[in-house]
Amino acid sequence: AIMTSDGISRRTFVGRLPLVGGGIACGLQAVSLTACAGTPYVRPTTAPEGLSVPLDAPGTDGGVLVQSSGMERPVYLRRDTSSGEWVALLASCTHRGCQPDPVGERLVCPCHGSEFSLMGEVLEGPAERPLRRYPVTREGDRLVIHIDGRRP
Repeated sequence: AIMTSDGISRRTFVGRLPLVGGGIACGLQAVSLTACAGTPYVRPTTAPEGLSVPLDAPGTDGGVLVQSSGMERPVYLRRDTSSGEWVALLASCTHRGCQPDPVGERLVCPCHGSEFSLMGEVLEGPAERPLRRYPVTREGDRLVIHIDGRRP
């Protein structure tokens, strides 16, 4: 194996590059459970019907990224201010699969610039399809994101 001057293998070094780059791009927030735009992450409990989070997890002025171990991308959960309905979107750009981040009233993909509304519709390409949307129900003091038996 090819080793760098500090004794790690080339494969290990290259494997760490996305983590270092992401930390720099996010102002070194990658270590905490907060997205680049300051959106908090929440670990759900799994329920037979999907992912369950406390009703107050999204807060009153924004959304939350819901992600449990084994999920490649989180689900962005928020309450639509005009209709009051809960919206859950798979945070995976339909262009190349990068994770769009909430920026103001949009979800913006950092890879190629696709922009989506907070309801998941494409506002600007190159993405051509909306973000995948999951139904959300309130069950007592919890919200359940119905994943159809599949992990996002």
